[in-house]
Amino acid sequence: MTQFRHSLDSADIDALIANHQPGYSLEQAFYIAPEIFEEEFTHLFSRQWQFADHISRIPKQGDYFLFAIAGEEIIVVRGEGDTVYAHFNVCRHRGSRVCLAAEGHVKRMTCPYHAWSYRLDGSLAHARELPESVDKSKLSLQPCQVRVFEGLIFINLTAEGKGRVPDFASLVEPLRPWVEQADLRHTKIAHVESYRSQVNWKVALENYFECYHCLASHPEWCKIQLHALRDAVGTESAIETFEKKNEQWEVRARELGHMAGEMAGNFDFPDPESCYDAQIPYAERMMVNDNSGDLYSSLTPNGADMPSKLLGSYKADDEGQTDWGLTPSCFLYTTCTYSTVLRITPLGPLDTEQKVMWLVHEDAKEGIDYDIESMRWLVSATLTQDRQIVEDTQAGVSSRAYVPGPYGELESQVPQLQSIYLRALAYGRALRNDLKN
Repeated sequence: MTQFRHSLDSADIDALIANHQPGYSLEQAFYIAPEIFEEEFTHLFSRQWQFADHISRIPKQGDYFLFAIAGEEIIVVRGEGDTVYAHFNVCRHRGSRVCLAAEGHVKRMTCPYHAWSYRLDGSLAHARELPESVDKSKLSLQPCQVRVFEGLIFINLTAEGKGRVPDFASLVEPLRPWVEQADLRHTKIAHVESYRSQVNWKVALENYFECYHCLASHPEWCKIQLHALRDAVGTESAIETFEKKNEQWEVRARELGHMAGEMAGNFDFPDPESCYDAQIPYAERMMVNDNSGDLYSSLTPNGADMPSKLLGSYKADDEGQTDWGLTPSCFLYTTCTYSTVLRITPLGPLDTEQKVMWLVHEDAKEGIDYDIESMRWLVSATLTQDRQIVEDTQAGVSSRAYVPGPYGELESQVPQLQSIYLRALAYGRALRNDLKN
């Protein structure tokens, strides 16, 4: 893979942002340059609410896991009761990693280098032979902010009161009516898979937000998902067929007391300052397909035995699903019996992880209420196909022959996201320069 061929200075980055042609893909530097990745960390990754994992991963006090993003590693640990803490995994003595295992259980977090130990809240508990003149209260692990929404753990790398971050409550509260019926707080992780690719995170995110590629690349998905008629085929007759069938399904769903309809994501931000705090919540509850269980079973290699235990307060499996999430890292498909959760995480300029987990009712029993192979098949097949797609795309945008190309109508959300992204970078860089001056 071709590496970026020269360093960018501040003026180069300003020019790249200013000269972007709306409706076209980004210039090559945005997909490969480490200088731009550092700008993204400063103005995006470190300020945005990042989905880390589901609360069932740390059910007991002292349970922890490590979350990696953009070269940083965060300890996410369960405290007393429902309290969750997050700390940078950096000892305050001489910088060693404190927790080495990817997950585990601790009474205290002890650095393996000189045995400095920290309480679960990050405060320094013990440091042998530390001079009495040193104030231990100033040697806590560097904290992150934590919020839990419907069982999903979100963290923000900017400590409380240390910088401007989006208001979490205002982001997620519009989602609550669409997701509370599933009650994901009382689910558990049934299965997890990770798809790591040597690609820029925007290549993966842009791929997720368009289905122009789905007919050619995801034939199984298109056969099962009725909304492929609208989002992948996109002709007037195909859209009409989807809407007619979905409207009939909506009547049945509402008769059961289930949500139906759409809370469209707001991509319209009036000025660069509003883009700086932009994270987009969206939700749509719609029909999967006619007799979706039988259809799914007919397409899987060995038939399918989909989860049967209803989530939350659903009264029956209405063959619907809620497509919902919070950009840029958390994307879910939630049915009446299970939910898939996709997390897209930038690890480096050319290193991205797509991690997917399947949630089932907390009392569901494997082999009785759900079968992992049946449940994972479609998403796993789709993500395997997507990994090849994004790797091929990254190879192309890294080529000397790459020039930005135009987007089609079925890719309309991608240039909208790019406009928000560019205006956020521009505003953040100008704000930083103003503070310097």
